[in-house]
Amino acid sequence: MHIEDIDITLQRKKIRSIRLSITPEGEVHLSVPLSFKESEAKSFAEAKLPWIRKHLERIKNQKALEPEDFSSVLFLGETRKTTITYKNARQNAYTDENGNIHLSLKPEATTANIQRVLDKWYNEELQKIIETLSKEWESVMGVEASSFRFRRMKSRWGSCNVLTHQIVLNTELAKKSFPCIEYILVHELAHLIERGHGPRFKAVMDKYLPHWKTLRKEINGKGVFF
Repeated sequence: MHIEDIDITLQRKKIRSIRLSITPEGEVHLSVPLSFKESEAKSFAEAKLPWIRKHLERIKNQKALEPEDFSSVLFLGETRKTTITYKNARQNAYTDENGNIHLSLKPEATTANIQRVLDKWYNEELQKIIETLSKEWESVMGVEASSFRFRRMKSRWGSCNVLTHQIVLNTELAKKSFPCIEYILVHELAHLIERGHGPRFKAVMDKYLPHWKTLRKEINGKGVFF
């Protein structure tokens, strides 16, 4: 199905409600019940065009920041030059004394392999940062997370389970500036004081991180996460 300049893959399935989704590669999929007419599906998609365009633009910007040749990558808010070495050894990534990133890969490594190596490295680097930051902020705020987990997420920078006190952080945070990482950590720890995002939560943020609104704008400049 083609609407204006956007191609949409339409599928009829044994479902009760309409499902609209966009893949990380920017492919738009629309699943509808078997009884749905194509004209009805088209009307629904047309009504959702602003939402579709908004998220396609986010994906486009993200791709622009992550070149497929991996000649440079983002780390702590800066573009870092990368050097790739191919050899039959364990694949890994590390930073040298000048802040440049080195990737050690096997000769048969694919783009997917490179991305996995980078994702693992981002995960490890973010864990180191959070280990130090969390001790400081937990003491200041008078709260304590039961554990921190790290994984790559598509739509959130972090989450906090207020019952178990477990905090999950998006490994993509390693690409953001240090103050932005600190903002997300404080945001999630603040949920251990106030569950929702209402006035009382904002008051907690104002108390511990007065410039948090500025950091929120900075971190969400290239995506829609909160």
